[in-house]
Amino acid sequence: MEPTSKPSRLGRPLSPRLSRQAIGRTALAMLEEEGSISLPRLAERLGVRQSSFYKHVTGRQEIIELARGALVERVPAPEQRTGSLDDVIRQTFDALRSAYREVPALLPLMLAQPVSHPAALALYDRFAAAFEQAGTPAHLIIPALEALDSAAIGATLDAYTMEAAWNIGDEDQSRYPHLSAAQEAVAAKHVDRFAFLADVLSAGLRATIDDA
Repeated sequence: MEPTSKPSRLGRPLSPRLSRQAIGRTALAMLEEEGSISLPRLAERLGVRQSSFYKHVTGRQEIIELARGALVERVPAPEQRTGSLDDVIRQTFDALRSAYREVPALLPLMLAQPVSHPAALALYDRFAAAFEQAGTPAHLIIPALEALDSAAIGATLDAYTMEAAWNIGDEDQSRYPHLSAAQEAVAAKHVDRFAFLADVLSAGLRATIDDA
C-alpha cells in the first residue's frame, strides 16, 4: 500500500509577504538603485500585485514616508551629547547630510510633504531636545532645524547633480570678470564647501540665538 501524501497547508502563510516595513525598505532600495519610484515596479520587486499595497498604505505619499522611515533606520543619527550650541548645530547638520547623501533621489519626494513617519519624528525630537539643552529659546528651535535641514538637502542635491553651479566658457570670461576671477581663485585654493557651510550656519544661528 502506497503511503498517502500529506495534505498541503491551507490558509495564511506563516510569514506575511508584505508589510509596511518591507514596503518602505524596498521603496528606498528602488530609489537608490533606479533613481525613481513607481507603484508597478515596486509591486514587481516585492512580488505582489499592486492592489496589495492598499491593505497596508493609503497611496504613494505614505509609501514615500515609509521610505523616509527606512532611511532613518538605515542611517541612525549618532548619539548627541550635551554640549555647546556650536556642537549641536554641527552634529545636527552632519547627521542630516550623512543620511541624505545615502539616497539623494528620495530628497525631492520628501520635500513635497511634511514629516510624519514615527522614526523620523523621533529623530527630529532628539535634535530639538539637543537644541533645548544647549539653551536655544523655544521659538527658535523649529527655525534652526528648518535652516539646517534645508542646507543639508541643498548641499546634497548640489553635490549629486553638478560639479559647479556656474558654467562660463573661456570666451565669455571677459563678460563676467568678477565671477570668473572668483572661480579661478577657488580652483587655485581648495575650500571644503561642506565645512564652509557648517561654519556659516553655526556662526549665523549662534549669533541669532544669542541675540534672542
